[in-house]
Amino acid sequence: MIRFSAIALLLAAALPALALQTSAPGASEPAYRRVELKPTQGEGKALPYTVEIPADWQVRQETGYPGLWLGPADARPPESPKLIYVRGSLVSLADPEKVAASIRANDAKEGTWTAPRVEVMDLGGVRGVLVRMDSGEGDKARSTLALKLPLESTAVDFMASASRGEFEKMLPVYEKILLSVRPVAPAPQAQKQ
Repeated sequence: MIRFSAIALLLAAALPALALQTSAPGASEPAYRRVELKPTQGEGKALPYTVEIPADWQVRQETGYPGLWLGPADARPPESPKLIYVRGSLVSLADPEKVAASIRANDAKEGTWTAPRVEVMDLGGVRGVLVRMDSGEGDKARSTLALKLPLESTAVDFMASASRGEFEKMLPVYEKILLSVRPVAPAPQAQKQ
């Protein structure tokens, strides 16, 4: 009988620990919130997109960089891998397939970088291009994940960049954030009476 009690006691002690290990998936995943992309300093208009970022991240501007930074308050641009840079681009995205084809063609003839991932995708009814670019070797190796979306007659780029090792660790976060970008919902039209 003593043996059974000892086993029961061990099981009773182990069950709460086992329950903690098998708790709901994603329980340790940080909370995300959807934010508008608008200047935090001076004048300027908001971009026509919103994005989900971790709850402890912020949208900010930094002197010397013409764009917005998404990231934790203590992350310093441009070197922190915990930052996503949002900036204007002069490349038109009127035809995303043409832009993707151009990136692939340049990848085929360029020797200093590769684009192992180039995808045309729809994000909330807006078509853009998601591209991963790798450059450098050894301790100089870097990777960038960029989402290119239309902005009037040009484009806006959402870019996450880091050393290769840091990039691989941050890739799930980068993808979650970049693939959460959505156009600002159009204002409801007044009902005709």
